[in-house]
Amino acid sequence: MSRIMRVAVFGVLTYALGLIPFYLLTPVHRAVPAVISQVNRLSHAPSSESSPVAKPRLPSPTAIAWAVSAATASPVPTVVVPSPTPRPAEKIGADVASVVDATPQAVPPVPAISLGSSRFAFLLLGYGGGGHDGAYLTDSMMVVIVDPPQRTLTLLSLPRDSWVPLYFDGATATYNKVNTAYAFAQDPSLFPERLSRYRGDQGAGNFAMDTVSRLLGIPIQYYLGLDFQGFREMIDAVGGIDINVPDGFAARYPVNDDPSIDASWTIVRFEPGVQHMDGERAIEYARARETIDNSSEGSDFARSRRQRLIIEAFKARLLQPGGLIHLPHLLAIASQHVDTNYTVPDAAQLSQLILGWKDVKIYQTALTTNNYLEDATGPAGTYIAVPNSPDHSWAQIRAFARRLWQDPAVGVATAATTVVVENDTGLPGVASRITDDLIRLGYNVGAPTSGTVRVQSRLLGQSGAATSLVAQQLEKDLGLAQLDVADPPESDSNTLILQLGTDEANLTVSVPDDPSAPFSTVGVVAFGIWPYPGPVVTSSPESSPVITFPSQQAGPSIVSPHSVITSSLPNAMPMPVPSPTMLMTVGSNTIIVPNLIGLPLADAEQRLTQLGLSTGDVSYRTLKNARGSRALFIIPPGAVLSELPAPGYRVPRGTKIGLTVRK
Repeated sequence: MSRIMRVAVFGVLTYALGLIPFYLLTPVHRAVPAVISQVNRLSHAPSSESSPVAKPRLPSPTAIAWAVSAATASPVPTVVVPSPTPRPAEKIGADVASVVDATPQAVPPVPAISLGSSRFAFLLLGYGGGGHDGAYLTDSMMVVIVDPPQRTLTLLSLPRDSWVPLYFDGATATYNKVNTAYAFAQDPSLFPERLSRYRGDQGAGNFAMDTVSRLLGIPIQYYLGLDFQGFREMIDAVGGIDINVPDGFAARYPVNDDPSIDASWTIVRFEPGVQHMDGERAIEYARARETIDNSSEGSDFARSRRQRLIIEAFKARLLQPGGLIHLPHLLAIASQHVDTNYTVPDAAQLSQLILGWKDVKIYQTALTTNNYLEDATGPAGTYIAVPNSPDHSWAQIRAFARRLWQDPAVGVATAATTVVVENDTGLPGVASRITDDLIRLGYNVGAPTSGTVRVQSRLLGQSGAATSLVAQQLEKDLGLAQLDVADPPESDSNTLILQLGTDEANLTVSVPDDPSAPFSTVGVVAFGIWPYPGPVVTSSPESSPVITFPSQQAGPSIVSPHSVITSSLPNAMPMPVPSPTMLMTVGSNTIIVPNLIGLPLADAEQRLTQLGLSTGDVSYRTLKNARGSRALFIIPPGAVLSELPAPGYRVPRGTKIGLTVRK
């Protein structure tokens, strides 16, 4: 089978089996049919290069951004200046203005595919389409790694809010969310100094492709984008899909995609169990985020899981007897709603090729705050996600992505398993040193610990396929003899504890350097927390707001979308806080969700009642189950860590607000 034919097969498998759900995170005001550029033929060698959504765009949260000392881990001092183009972010509908790092630096190269390699990768993009504000913000992004000899597809979800460097001219780093890359490049009036590769019909796709390729450290040769209407039509074209819903929930959902037609909301409900869904119902399932009875289903990561369920369901439907009869219709839909850089052959050829892939194995994983990312507060208080490694570089994620590229089973297990190194050698610093090595090797690690001195090193972990794969890989990477694996007296099923005894007191690990890994530090206000609470504002109807400051905060600076942000800002005071009663009521039936972060639970509930809102689901988080969340060290036990809907969103009077409280 020729390479171009293999690519075509996976193209259809991708946007027919999988891409259709990827657009589902797009905000509803962008949900319109779009005129997408004609599919261009790719006959030359491929290039070697790569928060809240699902509802009408709402005002940014009212949580105020306070500047703190912004740690920078780049190897040279960082000097940051305002973007040379003052309003490009506003023009494309982005959440926040870009921040430009003017420091001379080596630009990470775009990874090149090895000669003779049979693997290749797609970048999947979902966007609203032309004619609307924010039309090309890719609010859904996923990389698909294809291995023809092994007949595997590996899906890696990338959060749209990831804070990343964008290299339009191949030299200067402009920081913004990764979902802006395609949108910025779509507009030829923005960043006119861009490279020629990022111009023309395929320029936007090439730029998004190269950006993600640099982040992950793997070659991405092809891109596919789908608009909202294409999703609907593809699901309906195959007669709908059957989804086994694992967790039921109810959520507020917009009545109309365009709030200018009808801005009201309704309630959608999904019960656990198998359900048949047409295109519209599948959209509701994957996009719903304003949950009212199950807050865990309200996150972007939960919606990402739902996307993958839809992928599996669509695959099953297409490969049922008679399923391939829908291919001509699917290809017709694709021609109107898909933007890509390769040509798909005709339906007859595809039918034969797809049948040969009926038993394709799909691996699925995602970058989340449970493995390689952490919440952070960006410029103007915007929500962003950044790598949770100590230096906030992408080196750990790149090492993980390369492992996923080479062995998807081990890669998926690595992302799902937390490795904790326990120092039982009696010598100081061993666990910290080995943990740092594991980070650079791409492992998902927990905080190092120490225990009672023991002679023989061993692993503690509950038996299972994932932990077994990770245990075997650990032995190889650390050069250890086969370790005894014992069941721990008490442990999470997804945790492996490496107890290093005196037999490995001098353990050294060979770890390759990754000097090309980009950083996500420039423009970050606070790591590990969003929204950054700064002072806690309390008030009563009879008194003015009382502002109390965390002990570590002092100084007179503030951060705005167009501020000059440097790597050595002094600690800062917050911007003035308006009276909460002035902020929160915007109409007789509309309330702006107040910022309750840092308030004791009882006070938060009282505040909601005063505003005509009510308390929904209350969950509790501890230091143990909130790895990487530095907010827990700032907010006292019993106080609110986060809320859903987030502060600043307009909601109907009586809405239930879900609260997460530090235990």
